Amino acid sequence: MTSLALHPDAVAAKWATLKHWRDSQTSRPEDLTNWQTRRAEDGRLHVIAQITGPDPAAALTAFAARQAMYIGAVRSNSDGEDQVPVLDLSVPGRTSAVWRLDGVWVEVWHHDTAPAPHTPVRAPSPRLLGGLGARLPYTRRTKENSR
Repeated sequence: MTSLALHPDAVAAKWATLKHWRDSQTSRPEDLTNWQTRRAEDGRLHVIAQITGPDPAAALTAFAARQAMYIGAVRSNSDGEDQVPVLDLSVPGRTSAVWRLDGVWVEVWHHDTAPAPHTPVRAPSPRLLGGLGARLPYTRRTKENSR
C-alpha cells in the first residue's frame, strides 16, 4: 500500500501549491505549514496546509484570488478536473479556501482570530483654570458719562 503523503498526485499538488504560494506572496511574511494528505469523502486525494504568520486572512485572500485567476484562465480544461477556489466556513474557528487541481483537492486554511473587544474611550473633561474668571472674560465696568 502506498502512503498518501508520497502519492505522485499529492506530491504534484503540493509542489504546485507551494510554487504558486511563493509567486504570489513575495513580500508577505506568512508561510504554509502543517501539511497533511488524506482521502476526501469522494475518494480523491485531499492536500491540506495551514497559513501561519501575522496576517493570515489577507494572505489567504490574495492567494485564493491568484489561484482563481490561474485555474480559471490558464488551466481551464474541459474534463472538469480543475475547480476554482471557493471560501469554506463550514469548520467553526477557521477559514479556508478549497479548490481542485488535476483531480486533487487542495485546502489552505487559517485560524479565525477574534477581534479585540472594543471598549469606548472616554474623552477627558476640560480642566477649569482660574475658576469662573477664566471662563468669563467680561469684568464689571463702571459706567462713564461722557457728555
